[in-house]
Amino acid sequence: MSTDDSLGRVAEQVRGCTRCRLAATRTNAVPGQGDPRAPLVLVGEAPGRAEDQTGQPFQGMAGRFLDTQLALLDLTREQVFISSVNKCRPPRNRTPRPDEVAACASYLDRQLALIRPRVVLAMGGTAAARLHPERTTAMAKVGELRGQVYPLGPEQALVVTYHPAAAMRFPSQRDPFAADLQRAAVLAGLLPQPFSGGR
Repeated sequence: MSTDDSLGRVAEQVRGCTRCRLAATRTNAVPGQGDPRAPLVLVGEAPGRAEDQTGQPFQGMAGRFLDTQLALLDLTREQVFISSVNKCRPPRNRTPRPDEVAACASYLDRQLALIRPRVVLAMGGTAAARLHPERTTAMAKVGELRGQVYPLGPEQALVVTYHPAAAMRFPSQRDPFAADLQRAAVLAGLLPQPFSGGR
């Protein structure tokens, strides 16, 4: 990591990036947003239409859903950092291709190295596959990966959950998403340990 490395410098490089084909079709790259010392980083897949238009993460209906879920925990997006595997919108919101993920990989890696969060919440299969310490295992479905805490490094953990857009669309995923977000926030120290009963 260079001595002039900072989240602002990473964002500047993301906005000018031409490493992959997505640069030719984007309106705005979306570096990420939030507390530069956040103990919790939320990582999604890639920008959608609203994010491409604004240059900010999670701005559409999924973003409002995420804000609501944070608010239910008395948290705001200013207390976390929100990023994504890819920083440019794939055409028609398709899943990023492997070479596009590889081209963007160093940006997310540098963000995580600079922020040094206690917990990373991978939201969706693309984020899980990118961040899971056992990449082959991460190709499993999100439903098979969630509910556990995975070590990412010294004093750093990974929690896997559904993407907010999926949780918003499918009622069966809403309670698990809320539970995973709460688990991540507790592990990050943003919330107290939930009362488990007993004496």
